[in-house]
Amino acid sequence: MDPAATAVGFFRNGFYCSEAILQTYNRHLDLGLNETAIRMASGFGAGLGAAKCTCGSLTGAVMVVGALKGRVKTSESEKEVFELTKELHDRFKVKFKSICCRVLTRDLIWGTPQHHEFCDRFVYGAVEILEEILNKEQ
Repeated sequence: MDPAATAVGFFRNGFYCSEAILQTYNRHLDLGLNETAIRMASGFGAGLGAAKCTCGSLTGAVMVVGALKGRVKTSESEKEVFELTKELHDRFKVKFKSICCRVLTRDLIWGTPQHHEFCDRFVYGAVEILEEILNKEQ
């Protein structure tokens, strides 16, 4: 399974970027997330509920990091999840020059085929970065 191609496929079939990435990794890594957990990704699409803030591709990837490395008790350390999330953030920002959906898509008309085609690169790129980070962790 090519996670980047799978995520782009979900995105092209109508899922938001955040949903596409979380759906992909729920299957790819068998995260065991139920429908309620998957639904949580919906609000992150289009830069946080269509506010065009933080790119949904980045937030979707962050949710995967949280699912793998996050904590459920305050006695657990947040150090690793924070480090990996910051690395993901920083690398996404270097690669695309911004994490802001509004900036990344400034010349596009939302909802058009061109918009979706253009945003493929962010879905694909976020997954590439995530894969590199996760593979480094193994």
